[in-house]
Amino acid sequence: MKQIKYLVISLGFLSASISCSQEKAPKGKPNIIFIMADDLGYGDLSCYGATKIQTPNIDKLAKDGIRFTDAHSPSAVCTPTRYGVLTGRYCWRGRLKKEVLWSGYDRSLIEKGRKTIGNMLKKSGYATAQIGKWHLGWEDEEPVDYSKGFLGRGPKELGFDYSFVSAAAHNLFPIVFVENHNITSSLKPMDYYLYEPENQTPEHIYKWHETHDKGPMMIATDWQPEQVDKIYTEKTIAFIHKQVKEKPNLPFYIHLTPEAPHFPNNVPDFMKRRSEAGMRGDHVQMFDWTVGQVMNTLERLKIKENTLVIITSDNGPRPVGLDGLQESKYGGKFVTDFGHKSAGSLRGFKASLWEGGHRIPFIVHWPQKVKQDQVNHNLICLTDLMATLADIANYDLDENMGEDSFNVLPLLLGEDKEVRESIIHQDYGGRLSIRRGTWKLVGDELYDISSDLGEKKDLSQEYPLLVDELKQLLNDQSENERTAIR
Repeated sequence: MKQIKYLVISLGFLSASISCSQEKAPKGKPNIIFIMADDLGYGDLSCYGATKIQTPNIDKLAKDGIRFTDAHSPSAVCTPTRYGVLTGRYCWRGRLKKEVLWSGYDRSLIEKGRKTIGNMLKKSGYATAQIGKWHLGWEDEEPVDYSKGFLGRGPKELGFDYSFVSAAAHNLFPIVFVENHNITSSLKPMDYYLYEPENQTPEHIYKWHETHDKGPMMIATDWQPEQVDKIYTEKTIAFIHKQVKEKPNLPFYIHLTPEAPHFPNNVPDFMKRRSEAGMRGDHVQMFDWTVGQVMNTLERLKIKENTLVIITSDNGPRPVGLDGLQESKYGGKFVTDFGHKSAGSLRGFKASLWEGGHRIPFIVHWPQKVKQDQVNHNLICLTDLMATLADIANYDLDENMGEDSFNVLPLLLGEDKEVRESIIHQDYGGRLSIRRGTWKLVGDELYDISSDLGEKKDLSQEYPLLVDELKQLLNDQSENERTAIR
């Protein structure tokens, strides 16, 4: 059996490549592990009602911690959410007003000089790591040049001591791992369609990439598509072991962003046909496996009690994998969802302003602080991560940080109170909608989420003044530089 290059974990190499802050953190600061899936839906986890997919590791964290029912991503698609999580700021306030970055050839989306969660926690005495899907661009000019073997501005400048990431994603070119800004493999041209490797790439796919990418269709010569998330998991475990061994008094922060369950749903052989929801269901269970491996590591190293673990998703789901589409072809007509509802009972899916596009799982496990078996129904957003971790790390955010980030630590500690009054949602096309309290405005339509979670009854004709009020609020919050007041 062919040796898989990236599964051989070299602790010596990691030791040489990680430069931790020399400032010692005050005693008692927790380790923090943020794990964000890619396209995991509100109905994909068994602790949120799934029956065709089993996620026992995540379910245990929910049982031993707190599960949120009204958590949202700041966008219904990938790149803008990743920007929002790291910066605490809605992405549309910057240059990317719609869609996503389409390749690893794009320049860095996070503005030069803008501080992130990585910068904040490193300054607070944490050893920091970004592992997984990146999808936020590199350097400050494009197209980014991969022939030089090293990439400029990226995770390191954003506060991460160690990084092992995709150039963009496992489905976006160039398809290659980048470790501490070093390109890990030589590249070759892609001569097949990513989702149908048995066929030659159709001409219209080449045309699409010519208009969306800023560089050629390239892939690592040793790329192992079924092993991607397993490699990320191994790198994460190696980082934890290294930190505990070499810096036991220094807390660590890991920003772990697996590819699961985003197309294409490639998983190792040991995960195939494990679910009853097809290829995508297997990929969800692969995500659960990753969570389980991380938690087992914390248990073995006896550091679970003071480690804060957050499980969530970057946006809502697709309804099904390739095997649920006609002839198992990307873009084919829907055939079956195998009886599994990836968005639960919500309306819409990934990319939409409907709840299915941005309402996401959000689970927090922290034995020393978070009481067991809690369910919280308060409104929160992934941009709130920055203000929350700032409180935990005793870091004072400056006026140019966390513009749309609210501190939800009181909710984690068991309080039942309103932390944020409103939230702005964004779809793939850049349209914005607003939610205030239980009321949600989508275009000219008005919904009461408390009694109509499926968004079936438009109440705009009954409450025209409320529609006008919410439109004005959306306009005001869009034009202002921030929604969070400090």
